[in-house]
Amino acid sequence: MTDATTVIEVQGLVQHFAQGRYTGRTIVHALNGVDLAIRRGETLGLVGETGCGKSTLVRAIMRLYRPTSGRVFFEGTDITRLRERGLRFVRRKMQMIFQDPADSMNGRLTVGYIIEEPLLIQTGMSARQRREKCLALLADVGLPEDSYTRWPHEFSGGQRQRIAIARALALDPKVVVCDEPVSALDVSVQSQILNLLLDMQKEHALTMIFVSHALAVVRHMSDRVAVMYLGSLMELADSRTIYESPRHPYTKALIAAIPRTDPAQRGQRIPLSGEVPSPLRLPPGCPFFSNCPLRFDLCAREKPSFRRIGDDHFCACHLA
Repeated sequence: MTDATTVIEVQGLVQHFAQGRYTGRTIVHALNGVDLAIRRGETLGLVGETGCGKSTLVRAIMRLYRPTSGRVFFEGTDITRLRERGLRFVRRKMQMIFQDPADSMNGRLTVGYIIEEPLLIQTGMSARQRREKCLALLADVGLPEDSYTRWPHEFSGGQRQRIAIARALALDPKVVVCDEPVSALDVSVQSQILNLLLDMQKEHALTMIFVSHALAVVRHMSDRVAVMYLGSLMELADSRTIYESPRHPYTKALIAAIPRTDPAQRGQRIPLSGEVPSPLRLPPGCPFFSNCPLRFDLCAREKPSFRRIGDDHFCACHLA
């Protein structure tokens, strides 16, 4: 069970989705037995290629999805067993910043109402108190006071993401999930939003889950990094270990593919042959078997367990 340093613990999390209502039901195996513990006050980076299950994992952790099986504990409480009434209190402590702020905001509402809406639903604050809180949040994220009465379409992409950050902080949460929060922004704006997130984490003592496929960004943001492939965790360690001493062949291939401006730092890329297996028909052995340059017979028959291989270093590989 969770200890005092753990805010979220995931045990054997499985998430399946049914498809083909009219053409025959098929099952998409989005998550396949994920075990993970997130410590209070840390930033956990979650990386992997598109479709590996990163967003599904964080949405299942927040109970936006009802898991097929497994358990999610938040501060020692099993939230997978809670009904909507019980989840309402948990929602105040866990907030999310989505990839595209334009899609996550109602364009018919003013910025002031968008930020105040969580306060209106979850608290008993008066209209004056909500306005004061909203203006303080706008100032915290670097937006002028007149933003309160303006509309989302009047802002740039970076400014809309600042609004989304302010909305996520409105209820003073303990956990904030950032689901690729800068991938839709220009490079010049990305650094501003990333630095704002780091400042907000320190100021509000937040625990953060940072989802991204940009490995250089994850290294800058994260204390620990978890690597996913086909709905399973492949490796988990502190950021320095992942980037300097990876143990899983998939992690090594990802790190080798990071672009580097200094020719002296460029390593040899690791070519991956084969196709990514379909989540409709999972292979019986290691999920990475078809692409792994180090595969052998056991990998095709038996899925490696996600086990400790060093001090706070976990890996799912028979060779680790």
